[in-house]
Amino acid sequence: MKFANLKALGLVLAISSAVAGTAQAQVVGGTSDAAKVTIAASTVVGGPHSAGKVGIRVPNLSAAQYIDFQGLQGILGTDASGVTTFTAVTGTVTDHSQYGRFDFAKVSGYDIYFGEWKQTASVTAGDHTVYYGGTGASTSVPSSGSASYTVKGISDYQGKGILNGTFNASFTGSGGTLTGSLANAGSTYGVNIGTATISSSGTFAGVGASATGSGGTPLASSGLVSGRFFGTNVNALAGTVAFSGTNRQYSTAFGGTKN
Repeated sequence: MKFANLKALGLVLAISSAVAGTAQAQVVGGTSDAAKVTIAASTVVGGPHSAGKVGIRVPNLSAAQYIDFQGLQGILGTDASGVTTFTAVTGTVTDHSQYGRFDFAKVSGYDIYFGEWKQTASVTAGDHTVYYGGTGASTSVPSSGSASYTVKGISDYQGKGILNGTFNASFTGSGGTLTGSLANAGSTYGVNIGTATISSSGTFAGVGASATGSGGTPLASSGLVSGRFFGTNVNALAGTVAFSGTNRQYSTAFGGTKN
């Protein structure tokens, strides 16, 4: 990223004691480690940033500081895969001039973001955290039928690139099920969400996700799937797959739209 952009971002964060007004978007989201990353309505005001949008807070921001994804994308832009990257890493969270590494993307056409964070550039350092957040969450799901979703995922983006795949939802009167998988170019890394249970209120969850390497080599199992649908007709979805212990390096964030 350009030095001017980094300097501008640092200035915005330095003056971001200004907090949100009373009007805020109805932001919902999730994270694989709330001690590292939380999602809520943004509070940082200044430059391209404004309050009330989908925002993120990491350890080097104060408890009241949430910076909006839209403003970050405006400063930093996106690459060919639609991913925005911000890197200001250090080995310790006590250095308040450093904010870690962010890789995140926007679900096309929707106010929904998903991505990953880590304090250093190392996905194996033990703090790799994935997240999603958005507005316009679905509050119900169809009572019958099915839908497929074209989905992108992020997991160790600098090492594995963007993940692509398809999720399939089967709706019933009480909710339904969600299945699907993601893989990077060349299928050297993939994630299968197993069978997640869809609730009637628009969320989904499961405990059977797995990660594989080249040739389908098992890497991790029993991953926790968590997410929700968005839109008045479950038009989009986003969520996370969280693996525990040393396998948290394989945790994945995803988002996509209905075909």
